Amino acid sequence: MFEVKGLSSGYGRVPVLREVDFSLAQGECIGFLGRNGMGKTTLLRAIMGELPTWSGEIRKAGQSLNGKSTQARARAGIGYVPQGKQLFKLLTVEENLRMGCVKNFRGAEVKVAQVLDLFPRLVPLLDRQAGMLSGGEQQLLALGRCLCGDPDLILLDEPTEGIQPSICDEIIDVLIQLRKERNLSIMLVEQDIDFLWSICDHILAVDKGSVVKTIDPKAEGSTEQAKAFIGIEG
Repeated sequence: MFEVKGLSSGYGRVPVLREVDFSLAQGECIGFLGRNGMGKTTLLRAIMGELPTWSGEIRKAGQSLNGKSTQARARAGIGYVPQGKQLFKLLTVEENLRMGCVKNFRGAEVKVAQVLDLFPRLVPLLDRQAGMLSGGEQQLLALGRCLCGDPDLILLDEPTEGIQPSICDEIIDVLIQLRKERNLSIMLVEQDIDFLWSICDHILAVDKGSVVKTIDPKAEGSTEQAKAFIGIEG
């Protein structure tokens, strides 16, 4: 359902991504693992259209996204939860969720209710400003707002950063549920190996803007292999 072939991109004249290739099936979850500064966030931003495609092609359901705006890619069913969440911090939780319904404001009430079923922790916080939430609650809200756009593919950038373990577990449970019930596809950039291994079918190791190896999280010794790749001892 999604394919990247020979993708190169960067900032200004500075190259970051170098001929990245991978594909994603409907309902599949792939993780991107690598040290900081290796191009993982740049990859998600290029897929979302926030950065230009210098060469190569991005295709979804057989249709090229090259040259398409970020808004057009969202309308094509791609949702994005960036690192740092980028919430509307002066708006309430409910208002943030409604902002996620831009493709169908008329159906916002139903969609928000469906998302709150996934994240009941947000229900008593609906009238609270997003900026007043804890880091974990803000992450749930950012993911919930993304899901209000009804995507069939979501890009998640470091969702566990600064988040307490109980909310990390909650995010894992919701993502597993969405894969089963909605056949949702997921691309996940994450440094937490346990989080990646809990939901991903394949792990793509990224180094200096290129995918250098594929790790099977089900294979014996894969955790140790991943830790060695990003320089974690033990």
